[in-house]
Order: sequence, then structure tokens, then C-alpha cells
Amino acid sequence: MKIAIHTLGCKVNQCDTNALIDVLVEHGHDAYSTHDFDQNADVFIINTCTVTHVSDKKSRQMLRRAKRHNPNAMIAMCGCMAKKSEVADYVFDARNPDDFLNKLNIKPIDSNPQMLKSKKTTRAFVKIQDGCDRFCSYCIVPHVRGRPKSRPLTEIIKEANQLVADGIPEIVLTGIQVASYGQDTGTCDLPDVIKEVTAISGLQRLRLSSIDPWGVDGDFVSAVASPLVCGHFHLSLQSGCDTTLVMMNRRYSTSDYKNAAERLRHAKPNIALTTDVIVGFPGESDADFAESLAFVKEMKFSNIHVFEYSPREGTPASTFPDQVPHSVKHERGKIMRTLGNELQAEFLQSQVGKTLNVLFEKQKSFYVGNSENYCTVCVKSDTNLTGRICKVKITSYEGDFLHGNTKG
Repeated sequence: MKIAIHTLGCKVNQCDTNALIDVLVEHGHDAYSTHDFDQNADVFIINTCTVTHVSDKKSRQMLRRAKRHNPNAMIAMCGCMAKKSEVADYVFDARNPDDFLNKLNIKPIDSNPQMLKSKKTTRAFVKIQDGCDRFCSYCIVPHVRGRPKSRPLTEIIKEANQLVADGIPEIVLTGIQVASYGQDTGTCDLPDVIKEVTAISGLQRLRLSSIDPWGVDGDFVSAVASPLVCGHFHLSLQSGCDTTLVMMNRRYSTSDYKNAAERLRHAKPNIALTTDVIVGFPGESDADFAESLAFVKEMKFSNIHVFEYSPREGTPASTFPDQVPHSVKHERGKIMRTLGNELQAEFLQSQVGKTLNVLFEKQKSFYVGNSENYCTVCVKSDTNLTGRICKVKITSYEGDFLHGNTKG
């Protein structure tokens, strides 16, 4: 069968898609990721996201597009928005796809689907846990993903060893709430995973997905001090106002956040610190927004993902009083994004004259790769750099890109 899969949302969904594709390919089927559904296939799968109302809308649009372009194909859906649908013929859990495989008359294989990863890449994501029990007042994820569940450390190390043996230069540890790894088992924790993976012979780089400030303790800082751990941390903030953080049920203060950022910057100089910020949360006054804006500026982030608050049915925040008008949220979003662009430009300018280790991943009119602190770097070279980590002297920046020359 020819099976096309479209994935929305986070890297965890992408991990689930990759694992599902490898199971299908293992059984001899033509399974692949797609950005659209304008080609014929026997089965179309939409791995959905429901983190915002916009994500819901995109998921529904992709379901309708698949059905419109391929009315005779089976339309299946999985992911966080997976529920009964008038468009989808089948709904399943990508994390446990046995029922879906049976529906396709495919006998489930014995190996854990999370252990199967596409090897034709320079970077591989290894999912170490799923689920969340933090219950931030605006977030639906704990309700659709369930409580935290950690993968056994032996499985993680086995997968990482195989990826390194297959020549993957960079591994990314990902999950819904990676900082909570091991809390459900009590046997080990995230620093243990980092230390075990960085001990693998031949590993060149290890990167982490989003981490919350409460996870940045002494053991974590000690683990990420390894030279193999990339100097980029996506440290989730959501608001730079303590009043708003309480309403969000984030369970840390701006002081806690600042301490976590300082510890990371002390452990690994020249790190890129990125974050998420929500504007227009219910009850956020002009003064609260100004406080959040000032804190973001103080933190000197290298990049900010800005979200205008979107009510999610089933979450406490959707029923909070003092919902902020859309026009106000939109204006605050513009202001915060402008600051984010200014901070990004300042960070990129600070990299000029420095030498960065860059993993080159593709070639256009020049070679493009990512530095250890997650800057996009462009280099012209007569030598094939794809898949290699090279030292690059940064000479300039333009827009979102750094430019430089390879050394040696």
C-alpha cells in the first residue's frame, strides 16, 4: 500500500510519525511524510495537534483536503486531536498503533515502534517520555496525552547507540515534558539520561528539546556541562509577570526563571536561550504586559515564539473572567514579536567574529547548517560539507542567517 502521513504540531508528534512510517516500511509498504495530499495514495493519515484553536483548525483542514483530493482512500487520524470525525474513516493512537495495523491487515512487529527511526538524516529525535501532569491553566495537553510515562533507560540507550552506529551526528532528546523524565518510575532522571547518552562512543552532538526552569537543578547543570551537549536551551517562560504566572499555574516565579538562566549561561558560555511567551492571558493588564515585556528584554533571548492567548475548552483559563479583547492581544503580540526580532538581531550580531561548530544539513547555492547554539549558518564551499561538523568563523549576519568561512 501507498500510505501518506501529514504531521502537525510538536517534535513528539514527528517522532510518533517517524516510528509509524518505519513500522509500515518494515512491512514492505510505501509510507512517507507529505506536506499535502495532492497525490494519490491508498491511505492518508493526519497526525493532529490541538494545542491551540488554530492547530485544531489546521487539523480539520488537512482532513478535508485529504478527503477532497482522494475520495476513495482511507482517511485516518491520530495525535492529540484524535477523536470521532465525520471525515476520518479511522481514529487511532499513534503511540500504540496495533489496532490500526490490524485494520490494514498488517501484523504488528515485535520490536518497540519507538525503536525504529529513519536513518537518512543528520539529526534524529529520540522520544524519552510522553504525557504531562503540570496542568497549566491554559493547556489541554495533559488531558489528551495523559500522565507522564517514561521510556526505560535501556531502550533509550539502545536506540541512541544504533543511531550513532548508523552515522547520525546529532541526537535530540524530546518528549512532552522532558524534565519530568523518571518521576513516574523513581529509578533515574533526565540528568542520568544525558550522562548515559553522552557516554556513547562516537556521539558527536546531543541536543535537548524544551525544558522548564524547575528542571534546571545542580544535577542537570552538571550533566549538560558536557562538551557534547549543544549550547542551546529552550527554557519555557510563558510570561515575564509573576501575577500572570500564578494565574497560569506555572509554579515558578520570574526570579526562579532568572536563576535557571544564569546557571545555564555560567555552565555553557555563549548559549542561545530561546523561549515561548503568551500575551493577552485572561486578566493580563497593561501593567502586567509591560512587566512581561521588560523581563523578556532583560533575559536577552536569542529567539522568542510569541502566542496570543487562545481559549481551550476544558481548561480553567477558558472560564476565567477578564478575557482580553482580540484587538488588544493582537497589538501586544506585535509589540512582543518586535522585541523578539530586536533581541534575535542583537544575538546574531554578537556571534560575528566567533568560531562556531556547524553541522551542515543541506545545500542550496551554499551549504546550510546549524551551530551548536542553534544559529542557521551559511557557507560557500567547493568541498561537500553535508553531514559534517565543521568549525566556521562567522563574518556577518543577514536576516535570520549567519555567514562565515570554514576553518581548516
